[in-house]
Amino acid sequence: MPKFIFAFFIMFTTILCQGQKDFLIVDSICIEGNKKTKNKVILRELNVKPGDTIWVGSLEKDLDQCSFNLMNTGLFSSAIVSVDSSNNDTLQFNLLRINIREMLYLYPVPILELGDRNFNVWWEEYNRRLDRLNYGIKLYHTNFTGQRDYLKIGAQFGYTNKYSASYQFPYLNKKQTLGIKFDINYNRNREIQYNTIGNKQQFLKDDDQFLIRRLGTSLEFTLRPEYKTFHFLRIGYQNNQVAPIVSEDLNPEFFGDGKSLQQYLSLNYFLVYEDRNIQPYPTEGQRLELEISKLGLGVFDDLNTLWVTANFFQYFPLRKKLSSEHILRARTALIRTKQPYYNSQALGFGSSFVRGYEFYVIDGIDFFLSRNALRYRVFKNTINWGNWIPIKSLQYMPTKLFVSLNADAGYVNNPFYGENNQLNNKVLGSAGLGINLIIFYNKVFKLEYSLNAEGEHGWFLHTQLGI
Repeated sequence: MPKFIFAFFIMFTTILCQGQKDFLIVDSICIEGNKKTKNKVILRELNVKPGDTIWVGSLEKDLDQCSFNLMNTGLFSSAIVSVDSSNNDTLQFNLLRINIREMLYLYPVPILELGDRNFNVWWEEYNRRLDRLNYGIKLYHTNFTGQRDYLKIGAQFGYTNKYSASYQFPYLNKKQTLGIKFDINYNRNREIQYNTIGNKQQFLKDDDQFLIRRLGTSLEFTLRPEYKTFHFLRIGYQNNQVAPIVSEDLNPEFFGDGKSLQQYLSLNYFLVYEDRNIQPYPTEGQRLELEISKLGLGVFDDLNTLWVTANFFQYFPLRKKLSSEHILRARTALIRTKQPYYNSQALGFGSSFVRGYEFYVIDGIDFFLSRNALRYRVFKNTINWGNWIPIKSLQYMPTKLFVSLNADAGYVNNPFYGENNQLNNKVLGSAGLGINLIIFYNKVFKLEYSLNAEGEHGWFLHTQLGI
């Protein structure tokens, strides 16, 4: 029996030692290339730390994910993660090497943008009128103290006069889990959307006065207990004023009861679970968003709403160059009473739209949106502009080109403002194809041809510039 136990011990030890070759042990991490960014900020984004054991079979994927995590911060133009092995017999190494190239952090950005909801509305319905453009300047510092803190100051003129300032500090404690953000902005317009008829925005313009003024400020606290999970709690104050001709004559329901002033406090809770490989244009992973928004906390009686909004993003890698995108978005009102027209926007604004319906807005209290795409990568390369571009961080331009097949569906419930709007309380659908260009990792340009359920079709341009 002792001989059997001894033989079993020798066999078990041999198997265990042999198995060690299938794993890597991280001894230390070396960071190179960061002149501004603190080491602790970079280490916070890694899914590997000293002392971790990595299975050899997943090594490439783990290193790629570390690189994706660093690029997703927006701080770097490139991030290469590799290992230096010190012992080939045990596959133990002393060094995880991170080589990064930092972006340009402080830069002014000239403002030249559309005052309309999207490029297509401005181009087709308003005949490319220059008086509907915004111009000005924004000053960005995306790494103010080297701790990924974000400072933005802007002054904008033209269609919308806007003055804004915000500062975000993501790491208040040693564990780098608590952050804070402050924001203030003031907007005013000489033209105002006062109603929706036929699912088209109705505008009034007065060159002699500003028809609407908006002042907003907020304080937001962030909690990031785990790498992939974020919690946001925001308290804000909003003050909106509209000219009497709108609230008294054109649309008494604009703020409700013919009011020309609307002010309220708000409280928002936002949960995000982020597990995508490349956030600006993912090909694998998922993202979950949940928002509970209470507008009106009893201090003022101008507004009393309670919204719950959920967004789910799923990306499947089907082949090496082929992937699919699936986006589900829904909102419902827990307070079912009639709300002011100004606070009843649903589909047609921002990124919440059914492709092929870019020329329409659909107002309501509840909505559902499904967007789907099958995407194939036809090109991937890094263009080296060399001395053609004097700014070193912009000399290397990662570039990708995808083609896609798209299919969308949506629905808006509008029990109060559905009259004379044929797309309310109706299932919307569309299909089409697209050409998607991605440069500098987070600059996305989409040229899409869509056919909607109304029989309308055309080309539509959408951009996502990441600033």
